[in-house]
Formats: sequence, structure tokens, C-alpha cells
Amino acid sequence: MVKGYLPATQFGGRKTRVLSLNPGWLRVLGVSVEQGEVCWALADFASNVVSCEKRTVDVNQKNLVQLLRQIFESAGQFDAAAIAMPGLIDSTANTVVISQALELKNFVLDGLIEKPFLLINDANAAAANYLSRAKNLVYFLLSIPYELSKPVGLGAGLIIGRKIYEGSNHSAGELGEGVPLTRKNVSLEDLEKDPAVLFEDEETLDQFVENTAFKIATAINLVDPELFALGGDFKLLPETILRRIVRRVEEQVTVRKVKTLNWQIDENGSRTVATGAVRAFYERFFSDLNFARHVIDRKGAGL
Repeated sequence: MVKGYLPATQFGGRKTRVLSLNPGWLRVLGVSVEQGEVCWALADFASNVVSCEKRTVDVNQKNLVQLLRQIFESAGQFDAAAIAMPGLIDSTANTVVISQALELKNFVLDGLIEKPFLLINDANAAAANYLSRAKNLVYFLLSIPYELSKPVGLGAGLIIGRKIYEGSNHSAGELGEGVPLTRKNVSLEDLEKDPAVLFEDEETLDQFVENTAFKIATAINLVDPELFALGGDFKLLPETILRRIVRRVEEQVTVRKVKTLNWQIDENGSRTVATGAVRAFYERFFSDLNFARHVIDRKGAGL
């Protein structure tokens, strides 16, 4: 859209038009799907979030499609969608190759929605929020299941050279199955109400801290990022647990002997994944001409 005009030069000629993205041209729905919750954010063509909602629910292969359809129906008017899920994701074929967290294998989303959409790994989606902040970054995404006695999910979104790195088989950043936070019969809702429930099983909690810190330290040693972030359900953990994890990471990271580690806690949880999915959609739109043609054609305009 035309935003304004620059004054004509002394040599005459037409005024130079100042162009800007038209925020209202496209509305993308970003959806975050995790083991224990779903979150969806509607954003305009400038990535400004219009609305955002979250729901705590036990997500699995039996109710996944129904949940997504409910989200599409309740989200209002949108032109395209970006869906972020845990696991190995082939975003070029809109296929979940395998997701242990959601019990999916070779799961194809084509046909679920008639609008253009992008399927992306959840940690990669979260990392997309940091593309303009760091050249090299590791975003660690913790996913706590609805039943806390089940193993947590931990994945990493890698940004290398200001680009999301997915790996040769879409498996970069997969850190393997974690351990439970507790073996007590408590739910994610119980944790949200009172984080102290974790301290009722100190032995399992210690195992969680050690396992998580080791995986984070290993990834940092391999990538040597300028910044690493702890996001997703890390924000649900008590501050004392977070400090224990970071302390154990610092003790195991080699580079700390020569420089200070830069890290931060992302307090936005699944909202970061949902909004990051939108930004990943636009990153694909502006870097992949065929994808852009597809979106524009479906929008009703031609190239």
C-alpha cells in the first residue's frame, strides 16, 4: 500500500512513492499444539497479534483433528494458518513424520483445512520469534504432559546464521524423550494451581533436573550460541527449580570457562509458539516464491 510520497528533487520528475505492507491484506492464524494445551493467535500481515487464546487439555491422536477444527471455527475470519507441533515435521509436505508426544506417525494434515497453511516443529516456531535478535540461538522448548507422571518433552529450535536450521531429515533439535517431573498422580492443572506439588517427589524431580540440564548443556556445547532461551512450560516451574537447572547447565558448558553465558526465560509460554508460527509463515512467504504464489492465488489475486 502507498504510505506517502517523498518530495520531488530539484531535477523534477514524479514524486517517489513510499510503500508499506498492508496489515489488513492477510490474516494468519498461528496454532500451538502441545501435550497438555493448545494456544492460537490471530495476526495481521505485519505480524501484529489481534487476538490470542489458550486452553489446557490432554492432546492425543484421538482428539487432535477435532481440537484443530474447533480452533478454526472459533478463531473468526482468517486467510491462512500456521500449525506448530512437537516431533519430526516435514514442513514441505505438511506431514508429522513422527511425534512421540502426540503419538503420531506419518500423519498428513492436508485436507484438514482448505486455506493455505504451514506445518512446523514447535521449537522451530518459537525460535522464529528471535530471528531478528540473535545470529545464532538455541531455543529450548519444554512441554509438560497433562498427566505429570508421563515423560516431559524437550526440543530445541536452532537458529544458525539468522536462519532456522531443520537438519537433513527435519530432526535437528530433537533431544529425545525426557523423564517425568513426578510419579505422583497429579495433572498439569494441579501444577498451575500449586507448583509445590513437585516437591512431594524429590527423587523424581532431581532426575528431571539432571536429565534436562545435561541435554541443554550438550546442545549448547555443540552449537555455541550467543543466546539460549528456556521457553514453553519452563515458566510453570518454581524459580528454585529453574535456578538448579541453569546452575547445572553452567557447570557442564565448556565455553563458560572463557565467556559468560547469555540466557533468558521466555515467560510467554505457548503464546510464543503460536506467534512464532505466524512469523515462520511470513518467513516462508517472503523467501519461497512458489509458496507465495500459492498463498496469493488462494487469496484471490494473481501474480
